[in-house]
Amino acid sequence: MKRLVAILCTAATVFTMAASAIAAPSIGTFDYGDATVDASGTTATIPEGKKVAVQEATPDNYADKKVADAVKLLNGDEPTSLQDIFDVLEFDAKDVKTTDGKEIDPKDYDPITKFADLVITDGTKAEYTIDGKVKVTVKVEDVLKDVKAEDLLIMQVDPTTGEVFFVEVTDVDPETGEITAVFPCLGPFTILEKTAA
Repeated sequence: MKRLVAILCTAATVFTMAASAIAAPSIGTFDYGDATVDASGTTATIPEGKKVAVQEATPDNYADKKVADAVKLLNGDEPTSLQDIFDVLEFDAKDVKTTDGKEIDPKDYDPITKFADLVITDGTKAEYTIDGKVKVTVKVEDVLKDVKAEDLLIMQVDPTTGEVFFVEVTDVDPETGEITAVFPCLGPFTILEKTAA
């Protein structure tokens, strides 16, 4: 009898692990380092001696606790939906527009990357404030195969105010994994892919 129970427990464990692996979406990562800034779409002043960079998200540096909690949730080990993130941020996903004014339904999208931080840095200290928008190209690994720019959005959250932005991707190169967009602020961002028709 003990042997039968042990076999059933082992089978249940293996089945659960396999089902989780199958159900879990592929989550991409960013190529951390300097981001390519396009002056044609940038209104912000980048201070001399500093660069715009993509870094691993550091929620302990955010002024807004809800933002920190949302980033920790998506970047954790458990599968997380966009609605879970909205719940933590206390974000109402009704009547949402992108930063360019396009009406969207965020519930039609799923995150395909963990959060990363867009920052200004001198190489030692990261800063989250900027005086305008910045057009940036960043590199994402492993998730941009066979996707079009119109099926992607960037969700960015201001780490000081908690304001949520949805940014349209202006260009995507599936071969290199590079995407370009005009970011309204610095701080944590994730890439979303449209899943509903």
